[in-house]
Amino acid sequence: MTYPTEYTSASTRLRAEPRPNPASTGRRLKRNVRVATHRTTIVLEAYVWDCIDSMLEREGVSLDEFCERVNQVRNQSSMASAARLVVLTYYRLLEQINQPPFIDGDLERLHRAGMLRAPLPASPPVPLLSLAIRRFAQDEARAE
Repeated sequence: MTYPTEYTSASTRLRAEPRPNPASTGRRLKRNVRVATHRTTIVLEAYVWDCIDSMLEREGVSLDEFCERVNQVRNQSSMASAARLVVLTYYRLLEQINQPPFIDGDLERLHRAGMLRAPLPASPPVPLLSLAIRRFAQDEARAE
């Protein structure tokens, strides 16, 4: 039996370009979720699902609970668009919290002099999901 040349040897296949990470290709993935009493499917880009997974793990919230909370506040947006916007709002809030609003001259001086003490142990993460959903709801209401 004759095979096409691209399948004739294992070494040819191994030298082929590596497959890209699905999260970087923009490929869309489906997930089934339960919203209220019915099941539905949400289709999002793989990298958006990665962001949602990280966010929900950090917040200790299930995917179904996240979708239910988003569904309660969305008006005109589709569930997929609303989820994207909540994720964007969440990570913007997270970035704002992690950026110092100013540079304290005294702290800079102590740092240069090597006189700063080690920081206290980190506190649990600040829950931002409720705030992100509230901001999305406000923006959604303004769009009407």
